[in-house]
Amino acid sequence: MKKILFAGVAGLALLAGAPAHAADLRVRRPPPPPPPVVAPVPVFSWTGCYIGANVGGAWADKEFSVNGFDAGSHSFGGIAGGGQIGCDYQFATNWLIGIQGMFDGADLNGDNVFFDGIFHSKVRWFGTVTGRIGFLITPSVLIYGKGGVAFVGDNHSFFECCHGDFASTGDFTRTGWDAGVGVEWMVFPSWSVWLEWDHMGFGDRNETFVFPDGDILVANVKQSIDKVLIGVNWRFGGFGKGAPIAARY
Repeated sequence: MKKILFAGVAGLALLAGAPAHAADLRVRRPPPPPPPVVAPVPVFSWTGCYIGANVGGAWADKEFSVNGFDAGSHSFGGIAGGGQIGCDYQFATNWLIGIQGMFDGADLNGDNVFFDGIFHSKVRWFGTVTGRIGFLITPSVLIYGKGGVAFVGDNHSFFECCHGDFASTGDFTRTGWDAGVGVEWMVFPSWSVWLEWDHMGFGDRNETFVFPDGDILVANVKQSIDKVLIGVNWRFGGFGKGAPIAARY
């Protein structure tokens, strides 16, 4: 009798434990995946060097005087184009300083009448060596000012109508100053586009016009040039190119 009772109790225990054991055999669901990590938008450093090309328009102003008397003036414009090379350094998060050399070919021609003759001007080229300082209004948009030394390749001539005599200064270079403002947009980490206006002042100086028979005409010529250019730069070198940097705007 005791054996029968013991067997019954053991059977009931086994039946009671079966559901718990089956529950342990159930497949547990994996925990939900963590939310995706959103990578910060990269902010590329402007530090480095660049080389590029430009095209636009230029306008020259010339004022002539002979022996202190007004000999007329003329303004003229045309297309200009060339290239630039330079280096920049970004500091204090959103400030930039740099240095640049630029050279543009031009074909600007103008003239004015003086008594029985005509003064003629030709600007063949101009160039600048400037420093610039800029401020990043966004990580990829820079506004800047620049200033430095300017050079221009000139040729002046005088044609005396009545006698058919022609005098020329020949080709020569004048030196002056340059000041300008612009905006530049970094489209990709290695490419930027820009728009710029500059004023180049060359003051006035006496220039000698030589006639074929050896006679000379000395005239004082005052000159300035304005230019508006658009361009593209390919950026290279530097440290941090293509790497995110901290920025606060």
